[in-house]
Amino acid sequence: MRRNKNYSLNTDIYIISLLVCSIMTAIFVGISSNLMILNCVFLAITCFLVLITYFLGLLAGLIFNLLFVFIQGSYVLYADVVLGKELDLWLIVWIFLPLIWSLLVSFMTRNLQLQEENLSLRESNARNLGYNSETDLRTMRSYRQDAEVFIETHKRFDIPVSTGIISIRYFHQIMNILTEEQQHHLIKRLSDILSESFRNNDIVYSIDGVGGVPQWGVLLFADYDGAMVAMDRIKQRVTTLLREDKELGKYDIQISIGVVEYNEDKIKSVSQFIDSAQHVLQYDV
Repeated sequence: MRRNKNYSLNTDIYIISLLVCSIMTAIFVGISSNLMILNCVFLAITCFLVLITYFLGLLAGLIFNLLFVFIQGSYVLYADVVLGKELDLWLIVWIFLPLIWSLLVSFMTRNLQLQEENLSLRESNARNLGYNSETDLRTMRSYRQDAEVFIETHKRFDIPVSTGIISIRYFHQIMNILTEEQQHHLIKRLSDILSESFRNNDIVYSIDGVGGVPQWGVLLFADYDGAMVAMDRIKQRVTTLLREDKELGKYDIQISIGVVEYNEDKIKSVSQFIDSAQHVLQYDV
């Protein structure tokens, strides 16, 4: 999924602002080294206020910041009027620094949350539209809709129709030995190979199998024997290309296939058509 440029730019701006604020804070602490103890105390309070803002929200952060300003102002008045102490004007900076830090952290956190929500919405919309953004393939929704068209074409013109399901053999064991980047690369690479390997009128879909295991479906205008020939050819090509892959070549990655030809006497619905292929897939070990 591509990042939204506006959100990315906003995040960069907040990061730069935090870096600038960090540098300014460090410079201020260095300049006022004669107030090191007070600086350390106020810095700890600032961290506490930032944490409150991060976990409880901006409103709670502002309330605690105002409470801190009130306490700080009360102490200044007490020290000046009652104790007769003259306080360093540098301490006035600590009235504003916690507030600046809290605001920056709050806005940056909200921006990141908006970015995550935006990505989630885009992925949800893609799923609703029958498109998988990770694999660039159609999803189960499109698979079912197109299967109905294929079946209707079979009934009208007596053209054989088959469907095939493709899965990564020993999927969970393979995933356990791959890094997260390699896992994504494997799914994308396999999707590309399958998409490139079939004929233009044979459509490949990215679907979820039992337990959310990624699978690929394909609809073919072919009888069972013709579909098996095509699937076996694809199976060999996938094995060869994955062995040649720089990131995946050292792993023994193979695929399993399940093929079913549509027979209106035995198969009464699209769901049964697809489920039959997934059932056959279990025996290709």
